[in-house]
Amino acid sequence: MSERLVLPLEPKDTYTREDFRIGVNKNLFGTLRVHDHLWLFGAPAVGKTHAMHILVAELDLAILVTDSDYELNGLESFDTVVLDGVEQWIGAEETEKSLFGLYENLVRANHRLVLTSRSNLESLDFLMPDLKSRFSMFNRVHLLPVPPHEQVGFVNDLVKRFGTTINTEVAHFLLRHLTRSQAGLVHAVNRLNNESVFRNRVITIPLVKEVFGL
Repeated sequence: MSERLVLPLEPKDTYTREDFRIGVNKNLFGTLRVHDHLWLFGAPAVGKTHAMHILVAELDLAILVTDSDYELNGLESFDTVVLDGVEQWIGAEETEKSLFGLYENLVRANHRLVLTSRSNLESLDFLMPDLKSRFSMFNRVHLLPVPPHEQVGFVNDLVKRFGTTINTEVAHFLLRHLTRSQAGLVHAVNRLNNESVFRNRVITIPLVKEVFGL
């Protein structure tokens, strides 16, 4: 039976392929699905966590771990283990040993480890040279930001789902002052739509400021 886990649990409607903009990252999901150990890195809010949720949802026997306190021992039973924000495990002896053990167990089981981080491997301060050496052999993918004009288009598309529109100036305001995270924008637009209906007001910059306390 297929098993897909996300730890800790996230709202199911937050991270969907429909709500993910590829931008310049062509063939991203084709690359992610190849059965190789992989390191995905990129700046905050470019969509790493979003992409990992999609990957785990579309694979059999996959698990996504987002908290370094979670016990890694035994996860080699999954075909694919995703550690989102691997920086959490780097720099402390106990967690690096746990991570090294997980990797070795996955290799023996012919299973796969996928890691994400904000920076590339060379920028992280490993305590265990052997762990860094193992991870340096991973396929690496640099996730790049969605171009600004596509971000505005993404906001417009989200708003259109509710049968309404949003001024381009308002969309730019959201991106400048609230979030550029794709999942964050989904949440923000959903909340704005609810408030817009409840207050019987169109989505404007003053409404955005009121709703989010800006």
